[in-house]
Amino acid sequence: MNTFKKIRLVIAALASFGVLFTSCEKNELENPDQSANNFVSLDNPYLICAGRNPGGVGFDFEYKGKKGGANNMDNLSVEDFEYDLKIRTIKGEKPDGSSGGAPFIQLHEKVKAVNYSTVDPECKGYTAFKNLTKANIKNYALKSDDASFDITSVKKGESGQPLMKELNKEYNKLVIGNKWREPANNKVADDEPIWIVQTLEGKIVKFIVTQFPAKDAPTATGYIKIEWDFVP
Repeated sequence: MNTFKKIRLVIAALASFGVLFTSCEKNELENPDQSANNFVSLDNPYLICAGRNPGGVGFDFEYKGKKGGANNMDNLSVEDFEYDLKIRTIKGEKPDGSSGGAPFIQLHEKVKAVNYSTVDPECKGYTAFKNLTKANIKNYALKSDDASFDITSVKKGESGQPLMKELNKEYNKLVIGNKWREPANNKVADDEPIWIVQTLEGKIVKFIVTQFPAKDAPTATGYIKIEWDFVP
């Protein structure tokens, strides 16, 4: 084989690799088997980066009578996906003028939830989450998100982004909102609150954010680790 032919083969191989690499990057948010319209849950941890996944991640805890899971809201695996809650990140302007991510969890308008760790202060962290059952759960009262919640109404700064301080006030209208963030990002063990969620179908789910940003994720930032299950 002469040198010219060898060079052509090398160029072709590199071009093919480039196409494959670009496709992988482009398909980051695609759910498997989307063309078949089969429900496929995303793997944990979940990408909630404002730039890479602006629509965030929705959780449909029960899908057609079976245990469901998560989908990217901008790229659903099934047309009839109906979220019980969703988590997304938007950019906010900090007091020093810089911008930062402001993630929040919003319930479906017909879904209710409660911070169960305020009902039972001893019930916090992943171990308590795993051990929580119908047999040991205490009485609780569920609440809906405030219907007046509207991030578009938040005052904007010079950058054109909503002011972080005002944005946090708006998040306080939500049952879960961003109240999970600090415990999921500090060095204190087992202080993460456990949430009880009543789904659209009336099922009771336990829900906890354990890490943000998530460890062992594809990137150092942008991912969150969430655990959930039906209360057995």
